[in-house]
Amino acid sequence: MMKKSTSTRDHVIFPLHSCIPAFLHSCIPAFLHSCIPAFLHSCIPAFQVHSKSITTWLSSLRYLSCCILLLAGLLLVAHPARAEVKAGDILVIGGGGTDGRDALFVVNPATGQRTILSDFGNAAQGNLVSFISSVAVFRCRSDEHAESASGESGNRNPHRCSDGETMQIFVSDLSTGDSGGALLKVDPNTGHRTLVSDLGQGDIQGFPFFGLAVNAKGEVIANLLREEPPRGTLVRIDPETDARVLVSDLNNSDQGAIDSGRFITDLTIEHSGKILIGTSNIDNFSSAIFRVNPSTGKRRLLSDFTDAAQGPVTDLFFNSGLAIETSKQILVASGVGFLLRVDRKTGQRTILSDFDNPAQGIVAQNIRGVVVEESGKIIVGAVDAVIGETTLFLRVNPKTGKRVVLSDSSNLEQGPPISIPINYLAIVPEDDDADAEDEDEDEDEDEDVD
Repeated sequence: MMKKSTSTRDHVIFPLHSCIPAFLHSCIPAFLHSCIPAFLHSCIPAFQVHSKSITTWLSSLRYLSCCILLLAGLLLVAHPARAEVKAGDILVIGGGGTDGRDALFVVNPATGQRTILSDFGNAAQGNLVSFISSVAVFRCRSDEHAESASGESGNRNPHRCSDGETMQIFVSDLSTGDSGGALLKVDPNTGHRTLVSDLGQGDIQGFPFFGLAVNAKGEVIANLLREEPPRGTLVRIDPETDARVLVSDLNNSDQGAIDSGRFITDLTIEHSGKILIGTSNIDNFSSAIFRVNPSTGKRRLLSDFTDAAQGPVTDLFFNSGLAIETSKQILVASGVGFLLRVDRKTGQRTILSDFDNPAQGIVAQNIRGVVVEESGKIIVGAVDAVIGETTLFLRVNPKTGKRVVLSDSSNLEQGPPISIPINYLAIVPEDDDADAEDEDEDEDEDEDVD
């Protein structure tokens, strides 16, 4: 029996001036655990009707988030920013830094121990940042792999990191300036932040919304929310040179059908190198997954979340999480409480884990972020549905969908708490995982998108 269909919901459109009081009224009693989603849910629909620019909307978001994160900071105790990052660790963006700002946490996959790697409120670790939207990690190739990929002598090898680096961690910053955000690199040993790309400057500008990945060449794929007219775009960034390439523009009809009001909620890269994007629509909350050719930017609809013939009808309105299993099937977390498995060829959706079903484990809500471990087990970030203010990391059995708690933010013996819902998850790959993109012959049909 289908449930949680967006067609049964009544979405009220608030003008910006009226959604702010409702936002504050709902957030403060809940100790901020659902602030940003509540704000976006009420204000994004109003954006198209009542706001003329992305800058206006995001400026309001940044102002409110700074005020509320400052309030959250008064409720939290600062913790040392130190972590050792290794293969299999889970990287998490969430509230917990100094002055209520975000922090980059490392969660140990064996013990659930949480450590802060980079505190975005700590000026000693780099520029202060209020709102980090996403994190991605690239495991550097070993010397033998790099040598085989280097090509002619003297040419820069795009597969190789800088000398001495074993991995690169990137975060996207939504709040740097009025005309755009930024891409930052975080040192995996010290947590120090350096600017890679100021996205308020240059030819391709925008606000890096939820969704960040690194391809096999070490190039960063970012989801930039751009204006004039408002639209979602995929941009490829060389982290060494800051060279930017516009990969796919949702307002470009030559790259696929245009659906007015559609924006990107998350992205991931398949084993073949193709890009998957989760999308939603500010007009009617319809959601879909598209496959994007990384060379041409052409998009093909894979799974329409309004089509009951393809599986449960649900939405991806908030950043929810996309991941690829070792079987190459697709995982997607729907904000309404489903962890779905999507067939990579047909787009057929099945429910792997229903977070409202206690028979499958602890009941949870606000599912944010999905990563797949080397073992095939799945890590999902969520909020305890009973307590309502506790951030959880749950490990999901890929066969049964049963959930067990890996890390409970209310358990201070496991480390500093994460105050508001998780923004994003990433996992540090094993060294062998950095070895490449394997082209799939049976996916060649997706190359020709008309």
